[in-house]
Amino acid sequence: MRWLFADPANSLEMAHRNQVFGAIDAWWRAFQGKTTDLSALFHRKSDWDLVRWMHDYLGAVDPRLMWEYGPARSQDGHRLVITPESHRWLRPVLRSLLERAPKIAGWEFYPNRLPEDVPHTIMTVEARVGTNITGAVVAASLAPARKIDLWFDFPQQKFDEQMARSAAFVASETLMGEYVLDTWIGAISLVSDSPEAKLRPLPMDRAQATVGALVRSIQEQLPLTRLADISIDEPRWSSVQIEPRGEADDYPARADMIYATVLDVEMFRNVQSGLIFTSACHSRCGELFCYIKIDASEVPGNQRVEFRGAIEDELNPALAAAKVGGCIGGGSGLRYSYIDLALTDLNGAVPIIRRVLAERRVPVRTWLLFFDDELSREWIGIHAATPEPPMPAVEE
Repeated sequence: MRWLFADPANSLEMAHRNQVFGAIDAWWRAFQGKTTDLSALFHRKSDWDLVRWMHDYLGAVDPRLMWEYGPARSQDGHRLVITPESHRWLRPVLRSLLERAPKIAGWEFYPNRLPEDVPHTIMTVEARVGTNITGAVVAASLAPARKIDLWFDFPQQKFDEQMARSAAFVASETLMGEYVLDTWIGAISLVSDSPEAKLRPLPMDRAQATVGALVRSIQEQLPLTRLADISIDEPRWSSVQIEPRGEADDYPARADMIYATVLDVEMFRNVQSGLIFTSACHSRCGELFCYIKIDASEVPGNQRVEFRGAIEDELNPALAAAKVGGCIGGGSGLRYSYIDLALTDLNGAVPIIRRVLAERRVPVRTWLLFFDDELSREWIGIHAATPEPPMPAVEE
């Protein structure tokens, strides 16, 4: 169920929000009352069931939220990391949870696992995977879709391939931290997988700086101009054909897409690759990348390009005039038509999008959806009666 754009007139969505906010407030009340016991537990001065207590209180917000405690980073005290791990669409809920966190002396709260040093990484891998990776080396290389691939080798160890891959993932998450892992890291592989002989693996203590330098190189190559403005001033369109995944009664996200016109090929690769999408990888200007999805099942196939183009011809100037974004591509699917957008002011853009599309009399099943993984369960209906869009199955 969506969180950020829940409809105040939708009783089910409001009931869900009220229930979650109630659980969040109950969690923080319980946490404030337990800080002395937590400190005693960490100093081995008491013994009680922390896992059960976290399940009862934090788990009441959502059982898919994971947690870990550690020493504070900027003061004497403790830190608590709360993360949805692979359930990234829960991040809007997590932000609401952390926004309501009370100020507690000696405590820090984080929404991602933090980057750690090499000794901590070795210890974490041994605890989670069961092997010691002392002496491991890692190479980093630029990859398509503005990602960075990591390549691990374990010259001092002899273990099977599956264990090596598990160790590589845990080492990557621990060394890089969860934010960098989710935002910038593409494939995590073994050096033996690489077809290139030019890889130069380095000791793990140089991995963070190497990846940081590659991130800066990606950012420096991004245009200084908003993509929405480039789409008007100096368009460089590319056409792409896509193999559909097979016919179905309905299609979540963009599963039916068969043809696309794109302004930014690398961003489109990110969308199509299945890798985690974060708008910050593709814009220096704070743009949010999203798309309009229109049920075009009643539009004859030979008229869909014209149908979509007429909407874009009205929408793009309206967004540009308001300086809130613009159209950066589009496409056709087996059932749906798509218009891709780069927005700098979502709140300012939504009324314009709704007005233009209502004037074009688009079907009731028309939505504004988002490319970012953490917004993948969010949606905005174009009409008051727009129902929930088809959604991918939720990973439990």
